[in-house]
Amino acid sequence: MARWCCVILFAVIAACSGKVALRHRPRRDAVHHYVLTMRYSRDDAPIVASVTRTDQVWTIYYTQLGRFTDRRGAGSEVSLQIDSARLQASGVDPDLSPMNGATIVAFLDGRGQLQRTEPDSFPGLTHDMVLRLRAIAAAVAPWFPEEPVEPGDAWTVTSPAPLEVLDMSGQDSSKLQLRATLNTLQQSVNDRIADVGINGQLPLAETRVATSLGALPARLSGTVIGRYKFSLPRGVMVSEELSVRLTLVTDAPRVGRDTVLSRLVTQTTIRLQ
Repeated sequence: MARWCCVILFAVIAACSGKVALRHRPRRDAVHHYVLTMRYSRDDAPIVASVTRTDQVWTIYYTQLGRFTDRRGAGSEVSLQIDSARLQASGVDPDLSPMNGATIVAFLDGRGQLQRTEPDSFPGLTHDMVLRLRAIAAAVAPWFPEEPVEPGDAWTVTSPAPLEVLDMSGQDSSKLQLRATLNTLQQSVNDRIADVGINGQLPLAETRVATSLGALPARLSGTVIGRYKFSLPRGVMVSEELSVRLTLVTDAPRVGRDTVLSRLVTQTTIRLQ
């Protein structure tokens, strides 16, 4: 009885203060269709790559299915299946048909934090294809705070580093501290949408980069800036925008201090159709 009184009191305090508990509750068997567009740009020093500029535009249509949601709010399971994919890249016309039908499953806790994905491997898909699949799974997670919030409140979450880090350094073990801010709660007759801004800085990471001069020590740094809109009653991401900027710098004596080896910029948008 005392436990339930505490829960009720907590809810009353939250309601009186105008604060809202943001929770991730995707509806079981709910089907949603999305389109992802990622603009990818990478500049490499001549000692890193013979082609010093790479530009790509990925367009991926996929379907999200709510497979399971714990009634107590402990977590949820969502599957994401690729419907079609297209890549625009200068001088390249890759076959992306192996992606069609590929499925990845995301497991999230009650606050929408991504716990893991399955399967671990995707036979028949290239490294780039797998990265896009994992990016889609990561985009499911809204990363809500534990405590109730109101517009203007901010919170910090620890998330896996952007998948672009793996592309740049070959390692994905780093974590990213993100600062999230509830911009607005948009209320309509049938919906309530949380508009959240996010930004963070990647911790400085040491790595080694293969070059024509041999493997050189380098420092990887970067920033993440974005915004997403999430429907609370429907338990679904409505839209997401994310910008990732990464830089690899070396102090190797053979090339000089603070020499930029690579720069990578991605601009990703996801829209509910």
